[in-house]
Amino acid sequence: MSLLQEQAASPVDYPRGARILHLGLVLLFSFELLNSILALWLQQFFLFQWHTLAGIALAAWLTLSWLVYGSTRWGRSLLKIWYWPGNARFILADIRRVLQGRLPGHGPQPGLSSWWQGMFLLLASWVTYTGLGAWMVMQGYFAVPGLTHLGLVSMRLGTPILLYFWLGHVGMAFYHALRRQPLWSIFALH
Repeated sequence: MSLLQEQAASPVDYPRGARILHLGLVLLFSFELLNSILALWLQQFFLFQWHTLAGIALAAWLTLSWLVYGSTRWGRSLLKIWYWPGNARFILADIRRVLQGRLPGHGPQPGLSSWWQGMFLLLASWVTYTGLGAWMVMQGYFAVPGLTHLGLVSMRLGTPILLYFWLGHVGMAFYHALRRQPLWSIFALH
């Protein structure tokens, strides 16, 4: 039985590293997203310093996460579940289930929820890294023509999309928790 089949067949026992990375991403990203909405959308610019600090911390945590995902067996397994093109059939099957009023699967298995998580991480990384790059150019740390514009546009357009991803992700996590599915074991730090 493959690692993916083992994980899909039983409650998920996430490695401690995965739990710590996920908890850090949840806390930093949630704070940064909500702060971004307040600081930028509602023009509460006194919060911009927190937005900058949280963005720098999130960029560092994302970098650590990508390095760990790429260098561990369980991390590479997650990346394959999230990004392997051959998983498109599982995603389409889950979409059909949703259109029939049934929930897609959950946890680390190929399908819609894993695709959602993977796209969420890619978009969060893009917006965070381009935003950090724009800030570094504006601060004079280096000069890259067009990076400030790219970062600002990415943040302006990416933030509402990330908000929808975040709401969907958090909403489904709570829904699965209400159904007493083992999804929340990602937060258990035992």
